[in-house]
Amino acid sequence: MDALTDILNTLRMSSSLYFRTNLTAPWGVEVPAKGAVARFHIVIRGNCWLQVGDETEWTPMANGDLVIVPHGTSHRLVNEKTTEARPLDDVLQEVGFTGSGPLVYGGGGAGCTLVCGELAFDALGVHPLLENLPGKLYVSGDTSYNAKWLDSAIGFIGHEAAKLDPGAHAIICRLSEIILIQVIRTYLATSKEIVPFLSAFTSSRIGKVLSAIHAEPAEDWTVERLGQMANMSRSSFSNHFAELVGMSPLQYIIFVRLQLASRLLIETSKPLINIAENIGYRSEAAFSQVFKRQYGIRPGEFRRSHTRIVS
Repeated sequence: MDALTDILNTLRMSSSLYFRTNLTAPWGVEVPAKGAVARFHIVIRGNCWLQVGDETEWTPMANGDLVIVPHGTSHRLVNEKTTEARPLDDVLQEVGFTGSGPLVYGGGGAGCTLVCGELAFDALGVHPLLENLPGKLYVSGDTSYNAKWLDSAIGFIGHEAAKLDPGAHAIICRLSEIILIQVIRTYLATSKEIVPFLSAFTSSRIGKVLSAIHAEPAEDWTVERLGQMANMSRSSFSNHFAELVGMSPLQYIIFVRLQLASRLLIETSKPLINIAENIGYRSEAAFSQVFKRQYGIRPGEFRRSHTRIVS
């Protein structure tokens, strides 16, 4: 398994469709901030403007454009930059929106149709991959974005949102998750700046090491051994890894191990010693010490504070 696949699986995404809109000018909506989510908006028809968080810049959006706000930051969508953006909750209350059918709102002028939704991440899935994404990921509908499949996916979402036949929400949610993954992949491939953690995926040497760590987190990894895998000296590898990942190699190994441990504690009933061995620790005491240093509580306390044990 490659590192990116393992990380995305660890994030435990779950998506939901907010609504399809029938907005007519003048209109403006402010979407409130929300933690551990990525919100998306797809323009199916018409034009609008987007402003995220404290940015002064406005982003124009038109047919086929897609924007993802990966950190759940508050943002504004308006027909014109001069239009006031009203809080979303106020708009929903004013029009009596119940969650079924399109959100119809505005002054009766030029129309704009959006499909809006969010992808939630498990709170335990906090990862530098997400933390270091930019404030917005914007995809223009009139440019080639890696493959024509994105146009097809967005068109399919628009079709399903318009009809809302049985199963439409499930289709939209699955496609939204796939689109987010593809947009992240393409951002990683096209970003020209050195971005903490994200830039590690542009290095074939460090990327190879990351994949090895994620594939075998319990392996008895050493900096020397990982450096050899990257075909670099120990010091050069350690410095380069820390520069790109934002952690030393050993710190990242511990990070990956403890993320896996937290999942096993919540989602299984495995004894602590078995979990310790699964992630590379020979004793429950050693595992408990490292886990408490990271999470502030011991593994047993962590398990008792979560109730999603399934097997």
